[in-house]
Amino acid sequence: MRNWSRFTAAALAALALAGCGDAITDSSLRSPEGAARQSVLPTGVSAEMAPGGPYNLRAGPSTDYAVEGSLAGGAGVNITCTSWGESVSGHYGTSVVWDRLGNGSWVADANVLTGSDRQVARPCRRDDYPYRNSSTSGVDRWNFYNRQCTSFAAHRINWNGTRTGKTFTNMYLGEHFGDAHMWDDAARASGVAISGTPGVGKIAQWNRNVGGVGGYGHVAYVSAVYDDGSILIEEYNWSAYSYGTRRLYPGGGYWPSNFINF
Repeated sequence: MRNWSRFTAAALAALALAGCGDAITDSSLRSPEGAARQSVLPTGVSAEMAPGGPYNLRAGPSTDYAVEGSLAGGAGVNITCTSWGESVSGHYGTSVVWDRLGNGSWVADANVLTGSDRQVARPCRRDDYPYRNSSTSGVDRWNFYNRQCTSFAAHRINWNGTRTGKTFTNMYLGEHFGDAHMWDDAARASGVAISGTPGVGKIAQWNRNVGGVGGYGHVAYVSAVYDDGSILIEEYNWSAYSYGTRRLYPGGGYWPSNFINF
């Protein structure tokens, strides 16, 4: 993190209206501006611990996890991925971002100097979705229904960041994304890149009644692409309102209709 600006829990708690199912259709909603950054964050980011210390290394992204060791102030670290976790107040302010290090341990990003006030490495493969315990009748800050595939995809898109630097919402760039089967048309209309080629950080999208999905369609986050052409996806609501991962193979019957590169 920068030592003058923080990615705060308060900022993440800003209210909005928010669904694989129906979504809010208020055309007055627009995407707020944000700092332009990479649409797919890297892995293996070098950083250093804040002055002072020692700082605890945890077994997971919360102070509820066991302490696995510590690092002195100024120690160099390699951040392999980042995750939403417990809000922690540290040397650089308050943040819900946690950094997973090369040794597998976790450290609160509030105590790491990364040169940015946001997460700097791509999301870790885990259920860090902030609405996982919320009512499915409620809506998220991006204007999608909680625990739907669309809401989790919005979480991953915004963790990575968009190529426009704007927050992705249900009315991104003035287009209504709505249900998952609508995302390909909305992406084309808004100028977002869409193709049949998978890539880490892209959103896999299924149209109606294809690849094992129903009438609402489906979206998921591509977290890995393998040499044999298969992909690993993270998703919500493939198994009722919950998180899961699947490995999909071209020609296997479950392959996505499109891949969207926000």
